[in-house]
Amino acid sequence: MNKHNHWMEKYGAFLGWVTLGMVLFSFVTVVSRNLFNVVWIPVQELAIYCHATALMLGMVYAWHHDKHVRVDVFYQKFSKSTKNRVNFWGTLLLLIPMMAFVIWSCYQYVIDAWLRLEGSGETGGLPLMFLFKTLLLLMPITMLGYVLVILFKKPTEERG
Repeated sequence: MNKHNHWMEKYGAFLGWVTLGMVLFSFVTVVSRNLFNVVWIPVQELAIYCHATALMLGMVYAWHHDKHVRVDVFYQKFSKSTKNRVNFWGTLLLLIPMMAFVIWSCYQYVIDAWLRLEGSGETGGLPLMFLFKTLLLLMPITMLGYVLVILFKKPTEERG
């Protein structure tokens, strides 16, 4: 296992723990609300934050394992070399410009949240909305970073 795969598996394990946190926070929310009629806004928000983190940061993990959603009905019948060409050109012409656009369009929004140290809009909510909004930049940055590593790796290294 090369160092990129090793790092990615550790990243996936971290996301697994984040997902477990989401499940546990959701469980506590449901039990406290239905059995004790108690609503804990911070715990609800933690579940939402964990869910968003697993989704936004998990995109690069899904991409690494080639488990992302494909809309192309022809792709499955392509040869390996044709798939490689489609992946290369799709990354170059679609993924990279889209991730750059997301960074460009969200950058000021995230910076403003950080400058205000924006908190929750809910009474009693967590004062962490600025961290939550940071996921809007972390997702495209991790995707672009991964793509750059893949595009500039030595040809003898295998992906996945």
